[in-house]
Amino acid sequence: MNTRTQGFTLIELLVVIAIIGVLAAILLPTFSDAQKRPNDTAALQCGRAIVAFQATANLTRGSYASALTDMGPDVQESCTTAGVSVALNNVRADNPGAGVSQAVSTSATNYAFQVFHPRGTGYYLFNQESATSTGERLNRLYRW
Repeated sequence: MNTRTQGFTLIELLVVIAIIGVLAAILLPTFSDAQKRPNDTAALQCGRAIVAFQATANLTRGSYASALTDMGPDVQESCTTAGVSVALNNVRADNPGAGVSQAVSTSATNYAFQVFHPRGTGYYLFNQESATSTGERLNRLYRW
């Protein structure tokens, strides 16, 4: 009587492990970026709230507000409550640990800032005097 043990060979098991490894290498970076995208969206919403506030502030006050604390509850909710950081336009905020002032660069005719979430994938720029094509009107995410 000839009995044969049923099971997988070593080669078959190694092939399966290799396939699982390749799939994991492909899917894990995609999954981690998917977790960071909501933080980038929060930064964009913060930037839009600042732009909306500044548009009305210049009309009602005659000047732009520079401190986030002077920008009202909508900006506070969109920025501070959401954990978004705001940096002056001339300060490099090109990494998640960048020091920020939670303020906006202002002049008589312009305002500019950078917004980012420390757990996001990059930062957005806004400069009121820039053309849209420059990427400085909250229309481009600059990756870290």
